[in-house]
Amino acid sequence: MAMKKIVAQTCPNCGEYFDIEAFEVINVTLDTSLRDEVLNGRIFDFTCPECRYWFRNPYSMVYKDMEKEFTIILDLKNNEALKTENEAKEDLTRETLELFPTYRIRVVTDMTDFIEKIHIFSADLNDRVIAYLDHKIKRYMIAKMEKEKSPIQINRVVFDSLNGNEERVNFGVFGSSPTPIIMNMPLRDYEYLLKKSPLKESFKEQPGEYIVDKDWAEETDRPISSY
Repeated sequence: MAMKKIVAQTCPNCGEYFDIEAFEVINVTLDTSLRDEVLNGRIFDFTCPECRYWFRNPYSMVYKDMEKEFTIILDLKNNEALKTENEAKEDLTRETLELFPTYRIRVVTDMTDFIEKIHIFSADLNDRVIAYLDHKIKRYMIAKMEKEKSPIQINRVVFDSLNGNEERVNFGVFGSSPTPIIMNMPLRDYEYLLKKSPLKESFKEQPGEYIVDKDWAEETDRPISSY
């Protein structure tokens, strides 16, 4: 069963301040209908009771998948006490590892990263490899735009999907392009990074390492890029 909480919201249209029920912990193995609500972002949507204005405002929450054995903590610290949030996060991490020692646990601070992690683990992929590829593709695309003297700005790259039939990993490139940009790479290249590359040890699960993001990817890439 999902656990709920009360969060404070301020309407960006009329300024109305109101409290509303939201989710604290979601277990999609038990509440399967909530998975799509998270992945399309609707779980973070609110309607102002005063002016009926619709707006999206992500809040801290926990996503659990017992079948795929992972827990993602979205830690935004909005409208909640920092100390309380940190204590709750530490308690949840400890309890999860005690009960389910094989679970992968990640902490993210951005809604897009939150949704990306869910997609990655749901596809049975290694998020360290994917984070590294996000970073490398972004660098490649920025260099490509500069070389072509294109006005298009590249802001971020995220995992999109795994095409098992074509054995390709797809990534979405986000920025100022008026049309979607999709990059893909052969699944065998992903497998090489994971199993045979000089960085393969960096892609193994590390005890206590719960944050695998762009900063982690940049740090992992630094020894290679410095040559």
